[in-house]
Amino acid sequence: MQSNETVATKPLYHWSLFKDHDELSSLIQGGDSEFIQRERGAFQGHFTFVGLDSGTVQFGYIKLPYIGKGVSRVNRAGFLMRLDLRGEWIWRGRNMDRRSIVYLAPNAEYQDISPGDSSWAFLSFDWKPLERALGAFTGTDFPMAPQGCRLFLPEEDSFETLRRRLKAVQAAVRTDPSLLQESGARHGIEESVLSVLALALGSASQIRPVTYGATARLRVVKHVEACLEARRGETVYLADLCAVTGVSERTLRTVFQESYGMSPVQYLRLRRLHQVRRALRRADSDLNTVQSVANRFGIWHMGRFAVEYRKLFGESPLETLKEVRLGPNTCASLVLPSTLSRPDFSTPEA
Repeated sequence: MQSNETVATKPLYHWSLFKDHDELSSLIQGGDSEFIQRERGAFQGHFTFVGLDSGTVQFGYIKLPYIGKGVSRVNRAGFLMRLDLRGEWIWRGRNMDRRSIVYLAPNAEYQDISPGDSSWAFLSFDWKPLERALGAFTGTDFPMAPQGCRLFLPEEDSFETLRRRLKAVQAAVRTDPSLLQESGARHGIEESVLSVLALALGSASQIRPVTYGATARLRVVKHVEACLEARRGETVYLADLCAVTGVSERTLRTVFQESYGMSPVQYLRLRRLHQVRRALRRADSDLNTVQSVANRFGIWHMGRFAVEYRKLFGESPLETLKEVRLGPNTCASLVLPSTLSRPDFSTPEA
């Protein structure tokens, strides 16, 4: 994400289809992200980026259920919410109400389990315009926490107003990207989104740290991830993770089920398959073989690996290695002039 000083010289709109985890991660601005699909099939969907004067709005649709992880890397207030949710959304082991809005301060970490066929929005705004909008709604100072995460649960009506407004913005800029080239229209969109966001946050009946009651679980998960990263390419057993985290096998199984929706063994297998896929996509097929790449991650039974790989990703490891990559801007939607009428974003919908 870019600061408001340079936003006028940077692309204000981008729409793209994606068909791989890393493609989606590269499209998302303002943070580091990782996606692990939980069911077999092609990991695909579409992504929209909208740049405003003092913030951005990013939209995503993902077809398959997945585990999402990441860290906010922008000096702004970030908000994650669902636009359409068909199934359970689990944030750090907690079942989330569909109206939940997760606030992310700079450098805050996130992790969730999301259902398939669902869409989300990530909003990011500079502090001053956000707090001004919140103050106008509440009549008092409404400072956002400078660190960590917070969970907001707005009233149904205010959440629906925000959700409908965001979907209207997404549809409008996709129909006519040149809206964002006009400073007046861009400013109107930003003020419109800020006003309904302030309405939703100001109506929240619950505001609490996302880590409330989950400190021990988060500690275990962090130790597990650090261990897996340090021992990449080695075979890691359940007993190794118990020793690193200092918890029993039963506790470890419970933590994994709450955090990832699966057993430790299932997660280790799934994570390794994703790591190999990422390495295959980045490898030169003239200099590498599937076996040489798989061996780096401690995979020696190539027949079994090939079956599991195809079952999850819908293609063979060799097909992934030899796939021709398109350029980074191939799927980008250009900002083109249009004579379509301009929608009015000045007041909330009824």
